[in-house]
Amino acid sequence: MVQYSFRIPNADYLGFPATPEAIIETACKAEALGFDALLVNDHVIVDDSPRSAPWRSVYDPLMVLSNIAARTSKVLLGTSVLIMPYRNPIVTAKMIATLDQMSGGRAIAGVGAGWSEPEYNALNIPYQQRGQRTNEYLRLWQACWQPGPTTFHGQFFSFDNMHVNPKPLQQPHPPIWIGGSGQASLRRAAQFAQVWQPTPTPLPDLITNQARLSDLSAEIGRENPPRTRMSFRVNLSPITGSSTAPDRPTGQGTPQQIASDLKRYRQEANLQEFQINFNGCANLQQLLDSMDTLAQEVIPKVDP
Repeated sequence: MVQYSFRIPNADYLGFPATPEAIIETACKAEALGFDALLVNDHVIVDDSPRSAPWRSVYDPLMVLSNIAARTSKVLLGTSVLIMPYRNPIVTAKMIATLDQMSGGRAIAGVGAGWSEPEYNALNIPYQQRGQRTNEYLRLWQACWQPGPTTFHGQFFSFDNMHVNPKPLQQPHPPIWIGGSGQASLRRAAQFAQVWQPTPTPLPDLITNQARLSDLSAEIGRENPPRTRMSFRVNLSPITGSSTAPDRPTGQGTPQQIASDLKRYRQEANLQEFQINFNGCANLQQLLDSMDTLAQEVIPKVDP
C-alpha cells in the first residue's frame, strides 16, 4: 500500500498566511484522512531575496509538532527538514527525544544542511561548515540517544560520561530522514537515513539518484539503501484553477492527471511513499478541499 505524508502549513509558502488554527485543523484532518505522517518546514531568520520570500513567516517546527502531538493519536510527526546546523545539537537531541516520549513514539528526525548563506551568517554559524556540522551532529544525536551515559568526541563537540535523558521511546532512535540530492546529501543518506526525501525531482534524475544512493550504500557495506519518499507538489485545477494543458508541470492538473503522474513514479521509480505538498492554494479552504479531493479522487486511482 502506498503511503502519503502531509506537509502542514507552518509557513506561508503554500500561498496563504500560516496560522495556528490552520496548522491544527489541517493536521487533525490529515490524520483522519489516513496520511501516515505530518511534516513541517524550518527557517529561522531570512533575507529579502526572492528565494526567501515564502519563508518569511515560519512557525518553529519542534514547538508546532509538540502541539500537534497533543491533538492527534497515531499519525507520525516529523521535520522536513530541520536545518541541522542552526541549533545546538545536544539541545535538539533532547527536544526530539522529548517529542518522541510525549507523542508515544511518533517522532521523525528529518534533517538537511540548508541553502541560505545569509541565514547562516545571521545565526553566526559558518556556512562553509554546514556539511561537516550536519554529519557530526547526526553522530552526536545517535550517541545521545543510546542507552546510558554519553561520551562523544568530534570536531565541534567533545565530552565524556554525560547524562542526556530522557532517551527516545523509539529504539535505537527515531527514524532519520535525510533531504537533498547532491552528492554530499546522498552520502549522508547512505550513512544515516532510514528514508531519503528528495525535493520534487524529474523522473530520470530521480532514478539516477536512486542508483547512486544504492551504490553509495553498498560502498559502506549497507545491504539495503534508504527508502525514497519524494516530495510531490500537487495543484488541483478544479480547486486552484491551475493549467491542465499537455505541458503542465508534474502534479498539476485534474485529479486523473495527477493520479497518472503518481502512478508513473510508482511504476518507473518504484516509489511506495510520497510526501504531498499542496502548493498554489490561495487560502485554507482550498487546502482543505485539496486534501479531500486527493483522498477521494486521486489516491484510489493510484493504489486501487
